[in-house]
Amino acid sequence: KQIALNFLPHGIALDPNNHNRLFAYEKIGPGACVVNIEDFSLEQYIPPAKDCYFYGHGMPNKDGSLTFQTETNIYTKKGVIPIRDTQTLQLVGQFPTFGEKPHDCHLIENGKVMAITNAGGSIDDTMEQPSVTFVDIETRKLLEKIELDNHAFNTGHLAYQNGDLVVVSAPREGLDEMSLGAVSIRKKNHKLITMTDPESITTKIYGEALSVAIEPVNQIAAVTHPSGNLVTFWSINTNLLLNAVALPHARGVILNTNGKSFIISYGKEASLIEVDIDTLLPINNSIVKNTFISGSHLYNIS
Repeated sequence: KQIALNFLPHGIALDPNNHNRLFAYEKIGPGACVVNIEDFSLEQYIPPAKDCYFYGHGMPNKDGSLTFQTETNIYTKKGVIPIRDTQTLQLVGQFPTFGEKPHDCHLIENGKVMAITNAGGSIDDTMEQPSVTFVDIETRKLLEKIELDNHAFNTGHLAYQNGDLVVVSAPREGLDEMSLGAVSIRKKNHKLITMTDPESITTKIYGEALSVAIEPVNQIAAVTHPSGNLVTFWSINTNLLLNAVALPHARGVILNTNGKSFIISYGKEASLIEVDIDTLLPINNSIVKNTFISGSHLYNIS
């Protein structure tokens, strides 16, 4: 089923106190809203903070009382995280992202810390580099700021699991859209390293590396590369490529509820396919076509 909106949603998040209530956010624009997925209706549109645009992602806190979103000041390009009351949607505060043009955000460390990707300025901008920042929710202070080891890439989306961090990137603003994207991995207590091997794969992941999901038992990161028509699978323990599967215009990836497969969206028919965790190969007869699921990401809200 579909719900008609006046903007294209990019990221979504579930209200932890009402699983029929879903937040949706536009990527670079004034659009955000709450929808009801029990009767498939629009509950309310949400305006951005003053002089800001929504930048794609957000989520409620652990107890569901407050909701956070990535937003950017349209004049200064500085990133902010406005805080809204989850029920009334009224602004009750905000804190900086400590970077420019933030996009993805995740609450980690039992909801006490927010990890944020800041895309930064253009390739010619030497002032504000792309980064991942970690901000204490209670004190609103910067705990850590990490820059990539290659400034040709922005920081787009992230996955975090028990201290392990995976960051996926598009070409930096100012570069051609068909320049290379990237996958960067930081094993807990180690440095963030951008993957360069094997060159037979890393030189073919054109455009953005879009979606990322972590399988926590074997510590496998799955990453989609729409323009490269690939899905890559990486070992977080060893920084090695485990496999690459050719899929046309692969976009969303999420771990199946049973933990035994990744589910991936791809292709002109908005198809879904499962990839087995053990073999990292597509599962026979798992394809579902014409799903309407053609956005940037998949979310498992089971």
